[in-house]
Amino acid sequence: MTENLPRDRYDTTIKELFGDGEEELISFFGHLKTKVIQHLKIEFARVEKKRSDLILECRTELGPAAVHLEFQSTNDSDIPFRMLRYATELQQKYRLPVYQILIYFGEREMTMADGLEYSFGPQNHLDYRYRAVDLGSISREEIKKTNNYTLYALLPLADRPKRRQHPEAFLRDCVLYIMQASVTTEEKRKTLLRAEIFAGLYFEEKIIEQIFREVETMLNIEESAGYQRIFKKGVEKGIQQGMEKGMEKGMEKGRQDTLRESVLKLLHKKFKKIPRPYVDKIKSLDEYALGLILDNIFEINNLADLEDYLP
Repeated sequence: MTENLPRDRYDTTIKELFGDGEEELISFFGHLKTKVIQHLKIEFARVEKKRSDLILECRTELGPAAVHLEFQSTNDSDIPFRMLRYATELQQKYRLPVYQILIYFGEREMTMADGLEYSFGPQNHLDYRYRAVDLGSISREEIKKTNNYTLYALLPLADRPKRRQHPEAFLRDCVLYIMQASVTTEEKRKTLLRAEIFAGLYFEEKIIEQIFREVETMLNIEESAGYQRIFKKGVEKGIQQGMEKGMEKGMEKGRQDTLRESVLKLLHKKFKKIPRPYVDKIKSLDEYALGLILDNIFEINNLADLEDYLP
């Protein structure tokens, strides 16, 4: 189950979870192609609350630079002052141009400024800017179009208007998109874990629990070693029966037994208890009909939905 993290903890969590995708983050949010060389560190003399910053020495398409990514889950009117301190400290310590990106993923619209400026007299001027991005104002389609799987975990944080209008359907669609991507099972699990943590910012716990447990069950059944053993057992049983009644017919029965067991496990997970008449009908289904139920398992939310797939 996803832990209920305090909001200020999300600022740090997003940095920790994307430690292996910094170049993708810079490319998407900063529109800058980079090659990360190393992580940089700065320490302020004054005591400050630990913040979530990624500071990287990079080779970019514009030349060498210190790239600073700042993640923020709440609107903070003091953020421009902190960003400026980072910029000056980085410039002084590393003598590199500093490129800064503020990535905001809060529930409300972003109200933070993207810089500081003032003019006092003929010679005292400040005109300081950094790139500020409100993730909630970015559509899910923009993230999907990147075809970059590292970024898919951010889908629950995007598209604020749609997320507010139909939260459960929105989150389910995000999860389904991750599930349908052409990557390994381990990559899916990693991305789904990130997405589940981020979903804790906006969605009710019962919605998160239902949707992500369905996915977890599907992954465990279809891709785990346990599923492979079940499938192998079914095939072996089919082969044995095939020797007696015909190889093709036996193999078909082995596949049907495996599919039937998978369908019943998933439905028991969703509904806790399935009436006997429904179980009997499922046991009578052929391989094609069982496959349809598996393909649409996330759309079956009650017994009335299930009836559409039964004789």
